[in-house]
Amino acid sequence: MILWSCFFHAQNTNSSLEADRLIKSTEQFYITGKSNNVLNYSEKIIKLSQKSQYEKGLSYGYFYLASYYYDQAKFKQSIDYAKQAQKYSDYLETDETHSARISSLLGSNYLLLELYTLSFKHYRKALEILDGKKQKTPTDLLTESAAYSNLSYIYENINKPDSMFYFLQKENKILKTIDFKDDYVQNGCSCLGYGNYYLKQNKIDSAKNYYNKSLEYFKENEHPCKIESLMGLGNLYASQKNYSEAQKFYDQALKNFDHNNFPDILSELYRKIAELKISQGISGEAKYYQDLYLKIHNELDERMKKERDFALNQVMREEKIKHDEEVKNTWRTTFIIISLLIIITGFIIYLLKKSKHKTQKTIEITEKLIKEKELQEQESNKLKQQLNEAFDEIIQLAKDNNPSFYTRFQEVYPKFQAKMLKLNEAFKPSELTFAAYIYLGFTTKEIADYTFKAVKTIENNRYNFRKKINLSPEKDLQIWLRNYIDAE
Repeated sequence: MILWSCFFHAQNTNSSLEADRLIKSTEQFYITGKSNNVLNYSEKIIKLSQKSQYEKGLSYGYFYLASYYYDQAKFKQSIDYAKQAQKYSDYLETDETHSARISSLLGSNYLLLELYTLSFKHYRKALEILDGKKQKTPTDLLTESAAYSNLSYIYENINKPDSMFYFLQKENKILKTIDFKDDYVQNGCSCLGYGNYYLKQNKIDSAKNYYNKSLEYFKENEHPCKIESLMGLGNLYASQKNYSEAQKFYDQALKNFDHNNFPDILSELYRKIAELKISQGISGEAKYYQDLYLKIHNELDERMKKERDFALNQVMREEKIKHDEEVKNTWRTTFIIISLLIIITGFIIYLLKKSKHKTQKTIEITEKLIKEKELQEQESNKLKQQLNEAFDEIIQLAKDNNPSFYTRFQEVYPKFQAKMLKLNEAFKPSELTFAAYIYLGFTTKEIADYTFKAVKTIENNRYNFRKKINLSPEKDLQIWLRNYIDAE
């Protein structure tokens, strides 16, 4: 028996050591963007760690698997595996670096699903975890810089160039302190961010400089940021009508897909090439690339809609579980309080009897209190049911772009308009209706879809609305609006 125990322990030790070795190798593939290698090695880590229930190996294995599916734009699988990696809480308490990376990866998934509030929340969580560390490793600093980089990307998407630049600078400040063999990846991606910023500002020379810097960092290495830097240079030359140079960089970007598969980037590249061909009047080739773009884009868009719904439903389920637990705790507390009240009431009745007071009156008072409590609970449940039904109704009216949407919305949320006009008396009905959509949690793309407007138009509406209420760029509009309206 002792020999068997020693043999089993030795087997577990060997499995753990082999898993650690695989983790070290997979980390290099992960940092350098070699997705297919990450997939193969992560599956080996999980299989090996499951035999001995090695928590570190399981958490890292699922994390790397989540990162692989993220690169493939398969966000449902990525979110599932990232949450699986988070389940090993005992191990994660000892490895804050890894815990922060999982939160950051979840933030990246929600970012590409355009669930910006959820994305912001997870990036902030990652940064908070690392803020508590006294001695930060190069990996910690890379995680922090990546979080700031992606926060800048959020603000780029919602057309907030000042906030975008602010987070790019925070990222760059951290990168200057890192002395790490593979920091070329984050430096290259950072330069890509600056290139995109300056191109949007129409500062051509600065944009070209940063795109070229990005390519210098990557050299012969493959990475999604390298592809996007090549596309950035293609976009830059296309904007100057230097079509031959633009095509040259688009072609270089295409070659990087020989050994990689990043469908979201590839569809965007096909779209840019189609636009370039249209500008040159080459209709046949334009149609060819347009068809390639539509094929990938439509498949990706359909999948992203489903995965966005999945992500939202998953968050809602988690919130419901949390809410149910809070309700359970509340009931437990209420039960204790009621029990104490009954004991106190019984004691009072005993004292009243002993001192020859009127017992019947005390009993009637007690019964009345219990009945009133029951009636209050019934009214509360009835009010909750009515509110849920009204909420479902106004959501459907909003999706249908029904003219009666805002009228019905005011009936359900009567203090909304009055509080909005306190912010700015000059709000137009259309702006109040737009604010209602934001309050209900609709994304920019969803508002554009349901109101039959361009995404760019909705982004401008959002920007103008923030200006009218003097809301700073760091604050999430929907969360701020909710807190403001719902505050007593």
